[in-house]
Amino acid sequence: MRILLEVHHPAHIHFFKNAVRIWRDRGDDVLMLGRDRDVMAKLLQAYDWIPHKLLTSAGRNNRIPMVELLQRQAKVGFEASKFRPDIMLSVMGSYAQTAWLLRVPNIIFTDSELQSFNHKIAHPFATRIYTPECFWKDLGTKQRKYRGYHELAFLHPNRFTPRQEVLQMLGGVKEHEYVIIRVSEFNTLHDIGKAGFGDSFDRFVEETNQRYRVFLVPEGGKLPAKWEHLRFQIAPDYFHDALAFARFVVTEGASTASECACLGVPSIYVNPTVHGYCEDLERRGLMFVYKQPGPALHKMRELLDHLAPREHWQQLREQMLSEHIDVTGFVVNEVDELLRRRS
Repeated sequence: MRILLEVHHPAHIHFFKNAVRIWRDRGDDVLMLGRDRDVMAKLLQAYDWIPHKLLTSAGRNNRIPMVELLQRQAKVGFEASKFRPDIMLSVMGSYAQTAWLLRVPNIIFTDSELQSFNHKIAHPFATRIYTPECFWKDLGTKQRKYRGYHELAFLHPNRFTPRQEVLQMLGGVKEHEYVIIRVSEFNTLHDIGKAGFGDSFDRFVEETNQRYRVFLVPEGGKLPAKWEHLRFQIAPDYFHDALAFARFVVTEGASTASECACLGVPSIYVNPTVHGYCEDLERRGLMFVYKQPGPALHKMRELLDHLAPREHWQQLREQMLSEHIDVTGFVVNEVDELLRRRS
């Protein structure tokens, strides 16, 4: 079997990485087509079992990246015609048209109800569209739901055990004695007019830093000079290990908040954009969701003063895991089933 993967965000690499290992171990040919954005190149270098090509780089104006989109569309088509896949898979599916033109089955996985542009340009060309069960948008007859989150493709306990050596890599910190703050760029199409921490960013950092060691993780790499000494400096493939041992996490990114929930680490998500999986994890008590920085800052102070013991969060995680699936296993099985039906 020949499997072509199209990814254009670091989280997409994580989503497919364990499936790639399974496919390659059983003798399938796999190629991942990526872009040079944020830490993608470093991740693909670390995950040396993933055959890949980086086709384009994210430009400074990533909100309406029409030039890169057209360049990438042509390059994806060229590489796909050379590779001759039996199936194409992607998260969001921006380049699903290529699979349709080549008459190749095309599976899209999406967990973002608000990616309306991608839905319009990609979904008409899809064979199947998979969404979490908590996804609240109706995508039509091609949509199939599963009980899981994207992050359970790589953070389900069947697939991930945090590595203790990350604590030494972070300077010899102790478990649950540091806080991670994740900063987003808000530079994509669906981010127009949105903000998270806003002018309150310094207060989030200052107040947390008075009590715990703080590590700042900026998407895109930019930080104010006065906070540069708090930058998360270690390799990005250790990011989830660092999350797993954090006391709590404050983030403008929904993916990071969901990753924390899947690890049993409390997180505060500060962003006016709220997805179905955010609402589901908030309902389970594993995530605190705020559209404005003021209430989020109040909640952070509450966690600094009164945080439930670690066992509480792990119990919530165990309950969540008992009701959800190993998403990597699901992806592999669905690909096999689709190709069997078409053979």
